[in-house]
Amino acid sequence: MIHMPLQAVPPPALPQASAPPDPRGLMDLALTRLQAGEPAGPVVDALAEGLGWLRATAAPASWQRVIAAVRAHPLLALLHENPLARRSYRKPRGYAGDAPMLDMLYLGEAALENEPMTPLGLALFRRDLAAPAALAARERIGHMAAQIDQMAEARRAPHVLALGAGHLREAALSRALRAGRIGRFVALDQDAASLAVVQVEHAARGIETLHRSPKATFDGTLPRGGFDLVYAVTLYDDLTDRLAHTVTAACFALLRPGGRLVVANADRNLAEAGYHEACFDWVRFQRDAAGVMRLAHGIPAAEVAACRILPDLRPEGHYLEIRRRGGA
Repeated sequence: MIHMPLQAVPPPALPQASAPPDPRGLMDLALTRLQAGEPAGPVVDALAEGLGWLRATAAPASWQRVIAAVRAHPLLALLHENPLARRSYRKPRGYAGDAPMLDMLYLGEAALENEPMTPLGLALFRRDLAAPAALAARERIGHMAAQIDQMAEARRAPHVLALGAGHLREAALSRALRAGRIGRFVALDQDAASLAVVQVEHAARGIETLHRSPKATFDGTLPRGGFDLVYAVTLYDDLTDRLAHTVTAACFALLRPGGRLVVANADRNLAEAGYHEACFDWVRFQRDAAGVMRLAHGIPAAEVAACRILPDLRPEGHYLEIRRRGGA
């Protein structure tokens, strides 16, 4: 029998801290492809997929380093030839996702009349307009227009409150509003310029505008029990959990018996979120279905007839509906 000499067994290796994700190779490749004249759509698709993976796998501090690297890369200047990305990043009204920016998603090229444009910028814009996040945005205003119409079918001359109304693009899609079957309609927004557009476009329909922040829902400005339908298209994407809980409870108190609160919120796993945060500086408060349902916690159960996530054709967002007990 041959005896091998004993050897010291090395201790198990300690786990090594993973290196912070570095997107420079991803950005370099996208820049090379765009400069070579490749179609913008597939290039940005690959970039968005890579940034989405980095966002999903990086620790928060590492993701902020990724964002800093993206912002320092020469590709960003090319991406900002896209008017959607440019407006979001520059924030002329102090915040991303303002009404003119959302109009680009809702109305497409019709919203670009006063925007400087290059051929690459138009190609990038068309790519973003066809992306799932943009399709979901257009679905939101269609869904809320349907909510208005359903309430007008259920009740004569209902009172409606739109939170974070922006340019109120769902109004043009509502048959009930066009037919004058809404009793009172209040559009609330903290952006006076957005409400000025609503006043010009909808003065003949009697829509009221209220220049206030979401705090108007709980500071006594609006009448408790005064509305049949309260809804929010994009507001909840901009609310912290704490404020979203407060606003949800306050809006429920604004409902008449049998009234409904319907709010939309982007899903926490939105595929384009990494691309939007890094390249657009468009950061949203995103929630999964369970997180959206938790917004109703604190509302007295005895006053709730139903609380549910409405069926959604797209995975990019969720709709929370809360119905107050009572009423016809």
